[in-house]
Amino acid sequence: MRKEIVLDIIKKIPGISYNEIVREAQLSNGVISHYIIKLIENGDIEKEGMQRGKYFLKNIPKKDRVLISILRNKTNNEICKILIKNSESRKEITAKDIAKIIRKSGSTISVSLKILQKNNIVERMIMNKNSKLTNDLGYIISDKRSWTKYFIEYNL
Repeated sequence: MRKEIVLDIIKKIPGISYNEIVREAQLSNGVISHYIIKLIENGDIEKEGMQRGKYFLKNIPKKDRVLISILRNKTNNEICKILIKNSESRKEITAKDIAKIIRKSGSTISVSLKILQKNNIVERMIMNKNSKLTNDLGYIISDKRSWTKYFIEYNL
């Protein structure tokens, strides 16, 4: 019964961390640890990453695991949702505007945007071609349809 609880949580929330499993299951650390070890030994789940590892069902492709881990980050997730929503208007949005909406510092948004851009989730665009100012950069989601599907498929 408890084993199924842990497995169901990992199914429902791929890329979940150990502490999140403990909170979701409302079971003790020892119980969670025991069942995670059993599930890994049985080949039902796999752990990605050594520090702050994330747990996945073994059938989730490796490339998806990286992207899921990136999108499990709350700031990265919020940025993507803003850009997906903003894609309706087909306009870029600046990092400064994103920071205001999410209520995070500009440096936090900048770090997240670099991670998202490096992984081809967002694209950086020059908003005013006549200007060479760095604050004239805007961001868009790279492929709205694909990322919307990701959010739905992996419960992000």
